[in-house]
Amino acid sequence: SFIVGSQHNERRRRGKGKMAKSKAGDDGSAAKKRKRKEPSDPDVGGAKSKKVAGASAKKRGGATAEQRWRPMPVRLDFGSAFCRHVFLRAPSKGTEGAEEGTALFVAAVPPGWSKSTLREFMSRFGDVADASLVTLDSAPDVAGGLVRFADARGTKRALAAAVRGGAPLDPPDSTARSVGLESWVADFRDAAPPPEVLQSRIDQWWVEFEAETARKEAAARGAGEDDGWTVVEAKRGRRKTTDGEGTSVGGIRAATADARRTEGPKIRENFYRFQQREKRRNELFELKQAFAADKDRVAKLKASRKFKPV
Repeated sequence: SFIVGSQHNERRRRGKGKMAKSKAGDDGSAAKKRKRKEPSDPDVGGAKSKKVAGASAKKRGGATAEQRWRPMPVRLDFGSAFCRHVFLRAPSKGTEGAEEGTALFVAAVPPGWSKSTLREFMSRFGDVADASLVTLDSAPDVAGGLVRFADARGTKRALAAAVRGGAPLDPPDSTARSVGLESWVADFRDAAPPPEVLQSRIDQWWVEFEAETARKEAAARGAGEDDGWTVVEAKRGRRKTTDGEGTSVGGIRAATADARRTEGPKIRENFYRFQQREKRRNELFELKQAFAADKDRVAKLKASRKFKPV
């Protein structure tokens, strides 16, 4: 039993020694690996890591920081607390102005903006050489465009202002809308045409009306001539005739002419204004006298009908 116990202890010591050697070997190999991975110069290591990252990004087809969409907050209206975002990014190679760094893609353009509105909005960052706007037929509310600045400084300013959570920008001045009473007055003025347009419409209507009247008269004359009849139209007012020389002469009935010759001219009473006033004054005075006489007569009748006991 003593021999067996000593052999067992010897085996245990040998096993512990092997385990310690294997652990030391693992630590040494790990340190060697770390030494191989860690470069001696940190600058060289940083440059290499950047190159490796750029190469991996190119292999994956990733975009650079300038080619990623950047949100630019824009207020819905002047002084409004609500805003929406217009997205900007630099175009890829092959686009006009991409090599010089003067072009920008603009997406999510607000509805109602035109090419001139987009140009006015982007001109706050620099001189805009050209601006284009494209609207989808399937989604008319979605629009985007390409803006080219005169130099690259405008592009840098625009990208610097495109920050999520940044200060919102005011919309272009041309999109300013009036509110309240000013809005009603503006709507009324916009609904009413200008005086020049109104005058042209009136002139056009009169030309069409005269042409239609002449056409109807010509049609009536042509119909009368074809049938051998003369079209006689009744006209209001006093009848007019013309003598042989073409002078217009007023027509009159024969009975009226005879009565005027026999009776002579009638003298019209109360022709002047003062005569009419005197006539009304006299009529009013006569009415007052008649009223007083009627009042006395009624009083006498009432007194005669009273009961008088003996």
